[in-house]
Amino acid sequence: MRRSWLALVFGIPLLMSASLPAKGPLPAEKPGARTEAPEPARPTDTPSEQPAAETVPTPEPKPEAPPKEEPAPKEDSGTEASPLPGKEKDDKQQAEAPAPPPPPPLEKEDPAELRACLAELTSLGTKFKPLNRIDDGNGCGIEQPVEISEALPGISLGGAAMRCKTALAMAHWLKDTVQPSLKIAMPDRRITGIVPGSTYDCRLRNGASTGKISEHARGNAIDVAAFKLDNGETMEMKPRAEDSTMEGAFQRTATAGACLHFTTVLSPGSDAAHQDHLHLDVLERKDGYRYCR
Repeated sequence: MRRSWLALVFGIPLLMSASLPAKGPLPAEKPGARTEAPEPARPTDTPSEQPAAETVPTPEPKPEAPPKEEPAPKEDSGTEASPLPGKEKDDKQQAEAPAPPPPPPLEKEDPAELRACLAELTSLGTKFKPLNRIDDGNGCGIEQPVEISEALPGISLGGAAMRCKTALAMAHWLKDTVQPSLKIAMPDRRITGIVPGSTYDCRLRNGASTGKISEHARGNAIDVAAFKLDNGETMEMKPRAEDSTMEGAFQRTATAGACLHFTTVLSPGSDAAHQDHLHLDVLERKDGYRYCR
């Protein structure tokens, strides 16, 4: 009984003591939990991953990438803009690089045609003399030039050099068109000479710096600046489209009739380069085409 009582009395503490060892490990587990506390270090690992996320925001250098600061404007401005016009100049120079076609060679005279031309000039009463070959290079020159002192008897031309074909067209124009027209417009007047604006001249058309060679440079053209009259007066060539006087009618008739003898006729006022003279030439075109203005 005593033992049972003791057991009853002391058994409880024994049980309690027996339970104490169970409690003992619990506090021991607490330090163990402290050692296991590194497990929560996993959350600290997640923060370590967060810096990785922080490195992800490092695409904040993307604003560096969008350095729209890429001095594109600097390229547009500053010295880098200058190469562009330089390149354009190079491109223009390359575009201009293809050299213009070489000038035409001196026009060959057919011996038979030349003999016939000279014979006809003689029959018309033209005063002329043959000259030596003219060759100024660049397509300028006349293979068989003639110097005309009088286009027709009594009509001075001042010793102009040209091809025989040009002189023959001039003589026929004066004989068949100019003199008859003047006889109607001014019966008391007679033409004694022509004031030439230009005859043989080594240059491009209209005196330009680029373009085709002028027919003046080949002996095919003559410019008429004025007619000399027997009373000492001169009748200057000028725009007369609205001139209703007999002088105006004469000039328009003479100009229109010139296209019966020459292949190119540019009357005064026909363009900016022909305001004060009449241009006449014998340029041969395809199918016999003539240009008259």
